[in-house]
Amino acid sequence: MVKKGEPSRAPWSSFLRAVGHFLLGLPRPVPFLLALAWMVLIWALSAQSFPTRGEGNLAWGTLANLAHAPLFGFLGLFLAAGVLRAPASGGWPAWSWGMALGVLSTVGVYGLVDEWHQGSVPGRDPSGLDVVTDVVGCASVLWIIAYLGQAQGSEAGLVRRLLVALALCVLVAWFGAWVG
Repeated sequence: MVKKGEPSRAPWSSFLRAVGHFLLGLPRPVPFLLALAWMVLIWALSAQSFPTRGEGNLAWGTLANLAHAPLFGFLGLFLAAGVLRAPASGGWPAWSWGMALGVLSTVGVYGLVDEWHQGSVPGRDPSGLDVVTDVVGCASVLWIIAYLGQAQGSEAGLVRRLLVALALCVLVAWFGAWVG
């Protein structure tokens, strides 16, 4: 386990752990309030009608769908920060499958609600594949959080996971654009 205040193993790991420790150090309701505020932001963005740029353009559709991954990834991050608690030793919090499933389920349900809402906005269409992108973005964040707590984790392993997560998000967004 990497403890708070230990020398940096590498820049990405150090930065992501610092963000995690900051969020974990907030009073318990604050991460949930951040998640709620983030949900309001997502709702507001879903209420916007965006001009179509290159209707049928696979690249534009992929980029538009890809925006879901970080939006819902951050939602998962804020929810995880509310659920997890840092140990008194300052190390990384213990993570369980139950916590991950709870966060993923919450994000998935909100993704469904968001798509339902989006379906009522003129010029917007709901898409089940957008919900898949939402959940993949959140799962990617949770995967990185879990990896950061592994004692045998390395900077190279983290970078590989970040790249795999990015590739999965792009693939799902591309598939949504291709099918949709």
